[in-house]
Amino acid sequence: MIDSPLYERFPKQSVDKQLEIDYDGGTITNTEIFTESMELSESLCSQSELRFGSCEASSIKFKIANVFLPMFNNWIDVRMYLDQNSKEMFPIGRYKVFSDTPTADRRWRDIVAYDVMYDIINTDVAEWYNTVLPNDNSTVTMKAFRKSFLKNFDVDEADPDAELVNDNMVITKTIDPSELSGKDVITAICEINGCFGHIDRNGKFQWLYLEQDIQGLYPANDLYPDHAPDYLPQAETGHLYPQDPKGIPIGRGGTYISAQYDDYRVRTINRVQIRKEENDIGKLYPDKIPEIQNTYIIQDNFLVYGKTDEQLTPIAKNIFEKIKDIVYRPYEAELQGNPCFEVGDPIRLVTRYELIESYILERHLKGIQALKDTFSAKGVERYSEKVNSVHKSIVQLRGKTNTLTRNVEETRSELKDTRENLQSQITQLAGQIILKVDSNGDIVQVELSASADKGSEFKVRAKNISMTADETINFMAGGNLNLTSKNITINSTNFSVDAQGNIQCRNITAFSISGNAVNQFNNTVSDSQAMQTAMQAISMAQSAASAANSAAGTAQSAADAAGSAAAQAQATADMANTTVTNLNNTIIPKINGWINQISSQLQALGQPGISG
Repeated sequence: MIDSPLYERFPKQSVDKQLEIDYDGGTITNTEIFTESMELSESLCSQSELRFGSCEASSIKFKIANVFLPMFNNWIDVRMYLDQNSKEMFPIGRYKVFSDTPTADRRWRDIVAYDVMYDIINTDVAEWYNTVLPNDNSTVTMKAFRKSFLKNFDVDEADPDAELVNDNMVITKTIDPSELSGKDVITAICEINGCFGHIDRNGKFQWLYLEQDIQGLYPANDLYPDHAPDYLPQAETGHLYPQDPKGIPIGRGGTYISAQYDDYRVRTINRVQIRKEENDIGKLYPDKIPEIQNTYIIQDNFLVYGKTDEQLTPIAKNIFEKIKDIVYRPYEAELQGNPCFEVGDPIRLVTRYELIESYILERHLKGIQALKDTFSAKGVERYSEKVNSVHKSIVQLRGKTNTLTRNVEETRSELKDTRENLQSQITQLAGQIILKVDSNGDIVQVELSASADKGSEFKVRAKNISMTADETINFMAGGNLNLTSKNITINSTNFSVDAQGNIQCRNITAFSISGNAVNQFNNTVSDSQAMQTAMQAISMAQSAASAANSAAGTAQSAADAAGSAAAQAQATADMANTTVTNLNNTIIPKINGWINQISSQLQALGQPGISG
């Protein structure tokens, strides 16, 4: 609550109230504002179940006339003062105009404005995140991380020296976002610190913790001095009765108009669980299981992806210490308006039938002269095991989960480490047990099963299978041993097979070789020393035989040449004889005849009376 001397005077309708709105174009007063049209809405958490870490924007609405400059996208400062005393201004808030819309009759304009939280939760901050944590091995403390985040929006802290319970936590780069909303970041920061984010009336950011132990303690059958539940890690003191209530009394002096409330209180939180997803065991604190469980679950918070059990223990403990004693009654009450109240305030309202001790988790303040306030807080008696997370769309780099699923059909335990892309799973069904391990897309699977048609069955599937025994490994099947793989090697004392299929052994007896092995065997034999010596002897014998055959050929050629020469000589002699015979028998007689004829003619020429 804002400590102000105006606290007692705001609810009185006899007090004159003036609203003043400053913006770049001037100042708006009651004269320009439609009667009682102001409506201020603030909330820490409007969900049906209280969620720590919630960050919601506040808004203000009003209707104006005779203001001619558009107000869209303008920052406005809203204040009130009483009884014309403008020197004592009370801040209502600093807001940015989101819409400036003329009414149907064009006489008025409806203005809707939000505080800076609206910009924070609706801005993409991926570039900022990748600047703060540029590499996979980058680290930063929680305190430096959250202060850098607010500086990115140029937003001041209401208390610059505020310390959060996990400010010393080391934050690493656990996600690789191309888009990241500011809402995801600020919610994750507040959630892991067990607080809320809120913009105060001066436009500054508040890290807001709810007050614990707001109810009074009085003697009862189950409450004793210094009593502490046995599930807490250590006995706590300071719970001596009687204890005065911490809630601010409301509804006194006729300011209480109406109230509705539930017939239960939100129970004490006795455990904190930090987990990645539903059914993930995650980290539980305290370790000892309480008799009646009311576990508050923090799920899928990217700031703790990949942290070990040892790292998560102090984080969970710090959160637990801040939220364990937040007990309240869900309600809604209407009262005379008082802007001094703020969301997060503990309140105490006495109705005709019940004492309401609770918090202002939501408030709606309406009017100007006749201010009306509506306070409310939603909640459940026990927290649900299922959580609607806002971080599901974030691509994570680091994450470890231990998921346990149990139902009537199966029991399954699954371990994951997304940083190393590792995953293992054990599933037990009525007739089957399955063990799986996954790494970079490679699956190792072992199955034990039994069915009426197949009988018992044992399956192993993996890229590499290694089995060792000190003495014996027995494989018994229906006569077949099937080994199928790209490479198989077998090594024993007396025999081996390498990955290329080469066999070494001491002796082979009565064997036959077929198929491709024939060529491989022939190559092996031909490369041996004995085969090389035999081949050399055969080669020498073949060379000698070839030389003898060549000599015989030469001799035959000589004989053939001699015979041919003799034949040619005989032919020449025969031709000479024929020629001589022809000369003697034909030519010479003809020549002699011609000579005799010529001689006779010459003799005749010499006779008288004859001339040539």
